Amino acid sequence: MQLTSLLRSAATMAVLAVLSPLLFQTAQAQTETVLYNFCSVNLCDDGELPVGPLVAGANGTFYATSGSGGTSGSGTVFGLFPEPTGGCETGTNAGNGWCEFVLYNFCSVANCADGNEPLGNVSYLNAHFRTPGNLYGTAYSGGSHNAGVVFEISSKPILSGCPTGSNTSGGWCETVLYNFCSFTLGDICQDGNNPFGNLVEDSAGNLYGTVKNGVFQLSPNQQGGWDSELIYADNFIIGGLALDSADNLYGVDVDAILGVANVFKISLSQATYPQVNIYTFKSTSKNGFPNGPPAVDSAGNVYGTTFGTTGGDSLPGTVWKLTPVTTGTKAGTYTKKILHSFTAEKGGKNPGGGVLLDSSGNIYSTATYGGGTECQVGPGCGTIFELVANGDTYKYKLLWSFKGTDGAAPYSSPILNSAGDLYGLTSVGGANNLGAMYEVTP
Repeated sequence: MQLTSLLRSAATMAVLAVLSPLLFQTAQAQTETVLYNFCSVNLCDDGELPVGPLVAGANGTFYATSGSGGTSGSGTVFGLFPEPTGGCETGTNAGNGWCEFVLYNFCSVANCADGNEPLGNVSYLNAHFRTPGNLYGTAYSGGSHNAGVVFEISSKPILSGCPTGSNTSGGWCETVLYNFCSFTLGDICQDGNNPFGNLVEDSAGNLYGTVKNGVFQLSPNQQGGWDSELIYADNFIIGGLALDSADNLYGVDVDAILGVANVFKISLSQATYPQVNIYTFKSTSKNGFPNGPPAVDSAGNVYGTTFGTTGGDSLPGTVWKLTPVTTGTKAGTYTKKILHSFTAEKGGKNPGGGVLLDSSGNIYSTATYGGGTECQVGPGCGTIFELVANGDTYKYKLLWSFKGTDGAAPYSSPILNSAGDLYGLTSVGGANNLGAMYEVTP
């Protein structure tokens, strides 16, 4: 499967978009700057078609993946940091005041045993037995069974080199933690196959993510390896997962036969991992199906977006909120509220990557299409927007409308720093029309 073909499918990209919710201050954006244009060197050795979202590291560095590009054309893990006074260092690629460097090029070993097409974001994980600063993620294909892998990226020791059993390409070390489809029954991968989206970590250090046929748990074993279990065999999963402080997982699935999409909740504190559908979206709804990973606030409210549809009967999408009912005969259920419906083309349409919540209850996200008429690569290059919270109501605010040369088709939400600056990626657009990293500044 090639990412370039995936990018032509709005429905598929709605699946691949993922969110890393961060809680920071509010922002009022006014200007946008392209910090880096992908495919700027050596036949896209720096990566192309990044989906995002970004993850913030130390000293102002951001990390993410590109689903294609790199020296093998099979994707990269890359970083971007502010350009130092003396200019970008040797081995990095210069942008607009920023430097890009490739940590790892996938498919660098025989038969892509290290993974191929990393379609989700990378994450920092904090369990005590993991090395601080290492990055973790998934590749959609490749691995020993060509069904995808979970990988770890670590810095390369200067003297000893990468550890035995790991791979090196780009100056860092990649270790495959798990190869999917290692246990099969007939043609069914009992442990899952083709992972995408984000990884989350519970209080015990177990990892969770999504595959085509459900939700998996990856647990460290006494031999120093990892064991995988499909804790929820499911229909088509959309996006990724969210985890609350009580170790409850939230996600979205689709049953195309029944024409419904469920927002589900899995309790990790119970041995059997019970799953309940907390709300069902129906295909007959004018809002379309939800996509992207949900987000959960400290009160247990669940937020997300519906992508809607494109084409003749266009449904431009919504932002929604599910509120838990805590009293009365309906205690334990959730009520849905549409916080915003996209109706005007200039405000954007088809939000593709969930939402970001800030500490004041404001909501940020992107619309994949729509926006101003000055878009140079299609009918609307997408927008960045904010829903400003005022009690139980929200006011829509357009923060930026992409034009093409400054980015187009953002499929993931931005992240927000303590100064109120928004950073993110667009899947296409930019100087080479193969993706860009942007900053929106108040």
